[in-house]
Amino acid sequence: MMAASAGPGVVVVALVVVVYLILLIRPAASFRVNVGVGIGGGIGIGNQNQNQDQNQNQNQKPYYDDSNNNNNYDEGEGEGGDDQEEGPEAAAPVGPGQSFTGGRGTYKYMAHEFLDAHNKVRAQYGLQPLKWSNKLARYARRWSAARRFDCVMMHSPESPYGENVFWGTGWGWRATDAVKSWAGESSVYDWRGQSCNPGQMCGHFTQIVWNDTKLVGCGRSECVAGGVFITCSYDPPGNWKGEVPLT
Repeated sequence: MMAASAGPGVVVVALVVVVYLILLIRPAASFRVNVGVGIGGGIGIGNQNQNQDQNQNQNQKPYYDDSNNNNNYDEGEGEGGDDQEEGPEAAAPVGPGQSFTGGRGTYKYMAHEFLDAHNKVRAQYGLQPLKWSNKLARYARRWSAARRFDCVMMHSPESPYGENVFWGTGWGWRATDAVKSWAGESSVYDWRGQSCNPGQMCGHFTQIVWNDTKLVGCGRSECVAGGVFITCSYDPPGNWKGEVPLT
């Protein structure tokens, strides 16, 4: 005997039940995101401190034809001052799932926020302040934008620069939050042994206070599914094996 098909009334009731369940579950999911924002720098962060070493000897530093920094760290001076001509660039606030490509006024504000946060940390250790590089900022923005669809914590695979990345749930994360998270790793750095405490991560902090690093550029994107992905690129890169950050 063939089973009777469900009538229109049954279909409507089923749809109402589905909608009700969605509305019932949704607040709980939103609550988890909001709690995540309150966690601070403990949410996923990563530092690219290995890719520069893969094809180098322990104490050998790389040489990059496009950024050897012999010209007062102004990489673009010979091409119209690409890095320094109009001051810092950074990211303008946008909606979820977009990267920061807004007006120059907001760009500059965000850039100064990134730069000041880095240099406040460096000043604590008597280091020279970093300069902003528009070239590095463009690189960092492109990588942050590439991650906005999945927000997966990973580094740009072919980057010739040092790189810190940060991811946090929710959309309220600022430049200062990312830098504060990275700098917080100073608590697990063994200054006597000049290394991270066993089982701890401190490469983000050491990149910020790496003495030989002179330039920084950062980018920020808001992820499609919620969350913020931040990338900062550094040149020359830090975290070389056999070397220590402050010398």
